[in-house]
Amino acid sequence: MAGRPNAILAISSTDRYVTNIGGNVNQPTNNVLEAQFNGEGQDSNQFSIEAPNAMMNGYIDRIIISQIQLQYNLPTIIPDRNDSFAISVETAVNSGSYLPPQFLTIPYGFYSPDELASVVTAVLNQYYPAVIDPDGQSIDAFTVVYRQAGNVTFPLGFEWNMNQGKRFYFATPEILRSLTFTNAQVTSILKFYKLFGIDRTNIVPSTSQSSNDAPTFLYTPYIDLLSDALTNYQNLKDTDSSTIKRKGLIARMYLSGVGNPQTTSVTYYDRLLDPEDPDSTFRLAIVPSDALGSKPFVLTFDLNNPKIIKWTTDSAINSLDFELRDCYGDLLFVKDSPNQVGVDVFNTEWQMTLLCVEGN
Repeated sequence: MAGRPNAILAISSTDRYVTNIGGNVNQPTNNVLEAQFNGEGQDSNQFSIEAPNAMMNGYIDRIIISQIQLQYNLPTIIPDRNDSFAISVETAVNSGSYLPPQFLTIPYGFYSPDELASVVTAVLNQYYPAVIDPDGQSIDAFTVVYRQAGNVTFPLGFEWNMNQGKRFYFATPEILRSLTFTNAQVTSILKFYKLFGIDRTNIVPSTSQSSNDAPTFLYTPYIDLLSDALTNYQNLKDTDSSTIKRKGLIARMYLSGVGNPQTTSVTYYDRLLDPEDPDSTFRLAIVPSDALGSKPFVLTFDLNNPKIIKWTTDSAINSLDFELRDCYGDLLFVKDSPNQVGVDVFNTEWQMTLLCVEGN
């Protein structure tokens, strides 16, 4: 069924780099490539677009969000958000005495499950030294591995082994708060536990600990896109069921997408020696695939039930503001430090098509 006449207002998050040249006429100039190269301008998680003239000027009474495309660049491990864990290790084999929980941090970035297991192993063995056995062999303290298939011997998910016979356990939030850990550190540790499938079962000391919940490699299952300027004329305000209840929500983008199922845990598959030869045999070695969240990806949201935003026919669209927030209500991570310039920027960019509908 045909709708009322409308005009397209196409917006890109990179429009925040558009600048105006002064003079008799304010002329906008696009400086996206150079600004990205220099790491200048506003971040993609919170910015405003100011135009010298109206972006859309007409008799508009509503705006429809038609399509959104998202370039997801949120790393698997994020600094100060899910990059830390705390374990307590026995002072000696079967001593029953344990060292205070040690706060350890792993480097941030994109990781496959196997890479996560390797980097945690490296961090643990850097802090806990190897020992020499009676035969003169060096024994590393820890080994962490990831397995997709579980049974009575091998767990599903991550398995942490203490090779020197000492027992260890993961510290609970109560233990951490009773010590010198800040609330921010406790939250980061809990998010790390979620990533590795660690729960309260892992507080029992043992020489081996394993995931008791399915590991979750995607940091946030959805991203909220907010704009106070776009929702300014709404009488019915947006909200959600959380305690945050932020207004101005114009889209909640679920990162599984629409259509074929997305892999949220790692899977394994065999690969032909020669894909172009139908008679070629399979390799004996299995090849790990990528879990959703272990590398950047792009999603397009073609909204079947788009959000319809009330507008007023007395006002043009002059400026817009936007925010990207994760499932915890925090601004989406874009860089290590608020003052960081031009280094390791993980901007999650997006594009959106708005339909500006003419009034009666």
